[in-house]
Amino acid sequence: MRVLVSLIAFLVVVVLIVHNLPSPFPSPRAVLDETYGTLAAELGPPSDLDPNALLPAQLRSGKSVVWIRPHMLAAWKLQVDYRSTQFGPQAHPDSVSRSLETKWNWVNFLLPFDSAFRASVQVTQVPN
Repeated sequence: MRVLVSLIAFLVVVVLIVHNLPSPFPSPRAVLDETYGTLAAELGPPSDLDPNALLPAQLRSGKSVVWIRPHMLAAWKLQVDYRSTQFGPQAHPDSVSRSLETKWNWVNFLLPFDSAFRASVQVTQVPN
């Protein structure tokens, strides 16, 4: 019983430490206001220009780019998606996600993940 309690306490401490690791990438909300040209200048060239290539066509965004920074047994990823704007140096992202991922998918739900989206609302006027 003591071993189980110790193991659970150890896992809780590890999760808390991992969640407080500083990310090498800015907040997704801050990235929404940046152009692709500014991001490329600050972060360098992206690691992958089409991270969604394996997804079915209806699930892919217009264009996605991802930056990856390895960190011990995991890697920080910043994925920026462009759907409604044409991709180019002046394009502003429609969604941004930042995550810490491992090669073990069953662990990833415990790791930090943050995202931000640009939304639009369609308003229709109902006749009286």
